Amino acid sequence: MKEITIKVSREVKVGLLAALCLFLLYFGFRFLKGENIFNPSHSYNGRFVELRGLTEQAPVYVRGYKVGLVEEIIYDFSQDTAFTVLVSLNEDVRVVEGSSMRIIADGLLGGSAIEVVIPAGAELTEIAPYSELPADIKPTLVDELRGSMLAQIDSALYSIRVLVDNVNGQLEGDRLKTILANADAMVASLKVSSLKLEGMMKNDIPAVMQQVDSILADVKKLSANVSEADVAALVARADSAIANVNALIEAANSTDGTVGKLLHDNSLYDNVNSTVQTADSLMQDLRDEPNSIIWGKKKKKSRK
Repeated sequence: MKEITIKVSREVKVGLLAALCLFLLYFGFRFLKGENIFNPSHSYNGRFVELRGLTEQAPVYVRGYKVGLVEEIIYDFSQDTAFTVLVSLNEDVRVVEGSSMRIIADGLLGGSAIEVVIPAGAELTEIAPYSELPADIKPTLVDELRGSMLAQIDSALYSIRVLVDNVNGQLEGDRLKTILANADAMVASLKVSSLKLEGMMKNDIPAVMQQVDSILADVKKLSANVSEADVAALVARADSAIANVNALIEAANSTDGTVGKLLHDNSLYDNVNSTVQTADSLMQDLRDEPNSIIWGKKKKKSRK
């Protein structure tokens, strides 16, 4: 059996090698640009007024995870939304109703990227590829700081403007002279008050301090006298006096002693009452017939 030998010319080999190099160069260039040439994808687009430095092959994120690239940017400056951005997403990314895209800051060097906002929910309907999504631009940290700083600067400028207007209003006409005259009068009054205060410190304060020292000395003497007094003896005498008073009260309440009999014996009261009645009768007789009482004469009989 004869072997069949296929001869390939040198030109064919060079052509095949060139085609292979072109193939590798094309896909290698796309791979170096960040495209995933081995993963199928689907595309969506959005319209923007400006791009904030967004370029083709910029990354596309969903919740911070890279899922694709910016495939193409088409511009038409006759429209308000001049830029149409076409993004390519991995085929397993499910874009549902209510999704949107926005331009976000990417890194610290001022780059931009696309973020696709996809609402959660398995029951939501998936959007067909190449559909247009609502698009907007997320303010960067610099934008937020610029807005807050501008607001603070406007407030500060307004305060300065009001202050300058007030100062200008105060300086109009003779108000400045009046203010200076009032200031001079205030300074003169302060000088007089200072002189009076200085005189009081030299004259009145030493006299007051001497009186205070005298009072403190008297208080010290009184304190010494109180400390030297025999407080225990005074307390003992007070206890003895209280005991005597208690004994007197007990004797008055008792019927055994003289004081108790005077207070509790009714016969004494009866005797005193009888004596008073006798004395009253004697005084009545003395008033009616003094001669019979004094000289022993008999009473005159009354005529019938």
